[in-house]
Amino acid sequence: MKQFIIISGLAVIILIVALTLLSVESKMDRQDELDRAVSAAVRQTVKSSQAENQTDITSNKEMVAHFIHLLTTGIESDGNLSVKVIGVDYRRGMLDVNVTEEFTYLTGKKATIKIRKCAIYG
Repeated sequence: MKQFIIISGLAVIILIVALTLLSVESKMDRQDELDRAVSAAVRQTVKSSQAENQTDITSNKEMVAHFIHLLTTGIESDGNLSVKVIGVDYRRGMLDVNVTEEFTYLTGKKATIKIRKCAIYG
């Protein structure tokens, strides 16, 4: 009986440690994915806005829409994204955004990741 209690206690401790490690790894993976996706979307949007004879981006609103489209296609994980545009100028090729992703861990706890990226065509 004593051994059963010890083994059960160890199993619970191992389970808690495993869930903690999964949560930390999950947040790091999401942070890396969001960072790569935002960087690529900002870079591609600014590059596209300054391409010769392009007709896709003819206003600041279209530039933001282009960025959001690229961002959403670049992220595979599930989470709630919110984009705050800090600065945009399609004529000069400038885009500054703050992207926030809210997600839920396996344990049910909610977390938030924030990324800010700025790009100027040059």
